[in-house]
Amino acid sequence: MRVSKEWLNDFIEIKTDINELSEKITRGGIEVDDIIDYTKDIKKLVVGYVEEVSQHPNADKLNICRVNTGEEVKQIVCGAENVRADTYVIVCQVGGRLPGGIKIKKAKLRGEVSEGMICSLDEIGIPGEYVPKEYQDGIFIFQDEQVAGADALSAVYLDDQVMEFDLTPNRKDALSMIGAAYETKALFGGKVNRPDVDFVEVDDTVDVSVVNEDSEAVPYYSLRVVKDVEIKPAPVWMQIRLIKAGIRPINNVVDISNYVLLEYGQPLHMFDYDKIGSSEIVTRFAEEGEKMTTLDDKERSLKSTDIVITNGKEPIALAGVMGGNFSEVTDQTRNVVIESALFNPVSVRKTSGRLNLRSEASSRFEKGVSHEFVQPALERAAYLLEQYAGGKVSAGYNADGELDTSNSVIETSRDFINNRLGMTLETSEIEETLSKLGLETVVSGDDLEINIPSRRDDLQIAEDITEEVARIYGYDALPTSLPRFENITPGKLTDEQSKLRIIRHQLEALGLSQSINYALTSKEKATQFTDRTDGLKLMMPMSEDRAVLRNSLIPHLVDNVVYNNSRQQKDVQLFEVGRVFISKGQDVQPDEVEKLGGIITGQMNRTDWLGSDVPADFYAAKGILDSVFEKLGIVDNINYIPVEDYPEMHPGRTADIALGESRIGFVGELHPKYEKDHDLDQTVVFEVNLDELLDVKLGSIEYEVLPKYPSISRDIALVADRDVPVSTLVDIIEGAAKKYLVDVYVFDVYDGDRIEDDKKSVAIRLTYLNKEETLTDEAVEEIHQPVLDALKEEGFVLRG
Repeated sequence: MRVSKEWLNDFIEIKTDINELSEKITRGGIEVDDIIDYTKDIKKLVVGYVEEVSQHPNADKLNICRVNTGEEVKQIVCGAENVRADTYVIVCQVGGRLPGGIKIKKAKLRGEVSEGMICSLDEIGIPGEYVPKEYQDGIFIFQDEQVAGADALSAVYLDDQVMEFDLTPNRKDALSMIGAAYETKALFGGKVNRPDVDFVEVDDTVDVSVVNEDSEAVPYYSLRVVKDVEIKPAPVWMQIRLIKAGIRPINNVVDISNYVLLEYGQPLHMFDYDKIGSSEIVTRFAEEGEKMTTLDDKERSLKSTDIVITNGKEPIALAGVMGGNFSEVTDQTRNVVIESALFNPVSVRKTSGRLNLRSEASSRFEKGVSHEFVQPALERAAYLLEQYAGGKVSAGYNADGELDTSNSVIETSRDFINNRLGMTLETSEIEETLSKLGLETVVSGDDLEINIPSRRDDLQIAEDITEEVARIYGYDALPTSLPRFENITPGKLTDEQSKLRIIRHQLEALGLSQSINYALTSKEKATQFTDRTDGLKLMMPMSEDRAVLRNSLIPHLVDNVVYNNSRQQKDVQLFEVGRVFISKGQDVQPDEVEKLGGIITGQMNRTDWLGSDVPADFYAAKGILDSVFEKLGIVDNINYIPVEDYPEMHPGRTADIALGESRIGFVGELHPKYEKDHDLDQTVVFEVNLDELLDVKLGSIEYEVLPKYPSISRDIALVADRDVPVSTLVDIIEGAAKKYLVDVYVFDVYDGDRIEDDKKSVAIRLTYLNKEETLTDEAVEEIHQPVLDALKEEGFVLRG
């Protein structure tokens, strides 16, 4: 809502400047989002009288004008087609300025001196889309006689600033000039003046009846008839006020309906009396599939929730949204029917949203208009049509339905308000504050009975009254106090937050970059890298690629790598922390699981000067995960179990990750076919259930004294079947060693020459340590030999 200070001054006397006015309104709860100052950057703008116009001798499209600017007659060259003698125009004199930093200088145009500039409306700061049609391609010409040399901004009602209200949905009362006036009165005091409605009725009675078939659709409908109107431009002051409010002037009849809408917040509609085709107006819900053509010449198919205004046979308007094309006001209109009504807000909202027909009228009907202004707006429109369209107002009006203009009542007390504000206001202070808002209050001791007019039907409970008292009395007056704490604890990260930071820092330290992807994916990708056969589908997806909630992070990470590869980035290491959604049926809330996903392709840790790098293989990904598990202190509880369950993964280079007995994820190389389908080189991925990982509670760290005695190591090489996991060998060794074994380290796995095709050689280093005394070779051999025997018993061959 744009509120002109000049216009607002008609409703209530403004004794302060725009900055103080806007600041106090903002502090009172209505944010002034912007101030449009039409005087900014404008200098030496005056009214000029064009005495003579002649053709430029050297240019067909230019005219030489003799313009009286009050003090002297100046020659100005003008290219506007509508410039003519004996008219008053806007002139920017030499030395003046216009918006946009334009400076006016004395100049020669095609050999003729020009001492100033005759201005159009857009040249003095009016946006082009709001300029009236008759002035769009030319200069502005005053309708009435002016004083040459007078201030042009004042003459054209632009010596003004406009506040742009950023209203919250509950403050519909401020969607009008009179609502803004009541708000100003509450903050600054004064008296709100109602607009003039003193018209003269002619003997003709209203011969258009009203039949309201459904009170749910239209609680109240009223109309007046004004005859013998003359269609012409509205007065300049009305046009400029509409322009400042963001509405383009059309003609006097249409402009009057928009003008009254802005004055009262009550939308009106003007019908051409002679085109209605009936002496009866019937309001009802539309029939399913019923057709009508709106003012924009589009045929609309209606639903049974739409409200229509009909002539008893067919729709002539879509209630609260847009009129019909055959009953609109045109240049040939002579008689007008004015509509002022209440429409069902929910129905209007559904209709305007479905048809994408949002307007100043629909936005007000959607919020519900004030009952007390329905009839005054109707009277005001009739008065303006009489004054500025020469209309004759028929006696009386016709209406159907109930218009409840009675006040509602809210009961509260002084203690209730003070308790919630933390203040010690007296009852008289509260009563005075509410009176500023125009709320009549009946006081009985400390109890308050507040009468709420319909224009403030957003006030419904005692807490609303408390808020009104606070904002009008002044939020700055509210007492400040520190909160009381009995048991104060320092703020810190939760265990989960701390662990997530550790994970992110570790992965970034290893060269991985974090990726963030949409939680929506395609139906095909939702079934990849998971045992799920489907995903939770959206009812109204934006596209097929964003139609299903994801079950895995890996498909999108693959897309990220493909995107980078196609842009010559071949070495890519990414990770993502995000949620996947496990469907339990289309009508059931899914389970949300936090997961960690990663992908590596190309080379890691490449150093060109050393010629070294780490290939993206299973062991690189496993090493990254092990470093994370080690940082979390759970690496000893992690096991890797070979699996072949994932069609997208390499069957011999993939393993499930187990935390104790629970499977928490997988790691491995992508299947060669999957890599080829996505034009990828060797690529490894991993995915871990973070919820289970972070759920592990860590104990306290125990300090262990560094050993004083040396350790002894023994290396052994074993020949085993290729499909035997190395972890099996480690388990056998740890089970056979009775004591002193402190570490088992696999430092080489070999398959190639001198090894059978189905065999592999595994080199393992065993470290023994006695923390109480120095180990001798004889003592080591005594405990090492059972290990060798156990391996032989299991069928493994020791290599020399």
